Amino acid sequence: MNSVADFDNDTGCLSFRGELTIYEANAASEHLCQAFASGGLRSVDLGGVTELDTAGLQILLLARRLEVSGSQTVALVNHSEAVREVFELAELEGQP
Repeated sequence: MNSVADFDNDTGCLSFRGELTIYEANAASEHLCQAFASGGLRSVDLGGVTELDTAGLQILLLARRLEVSGSQTVALVNHSEAVREVFELAELEGQP
């Protein structure tokens, strides 16, 4: 297991680095829920994700469905190559 998640309260950005696979899914989900519960989550930075599987993809799809203050949604930003490849395979490459 090689994953790190950091939440920046000032920017509202949760950054994932390393693997986002079934082995890290529980911890990643907890980080996501904690950041959302803080009321400040605005985006999830995926630039440091080195591996993504379907369990990690489910976490990202959950993040996309989160709604912040009414109609503003949490943005998935800075996709790494690993994230782009999985999004392409899942036919999600054009999705926000």
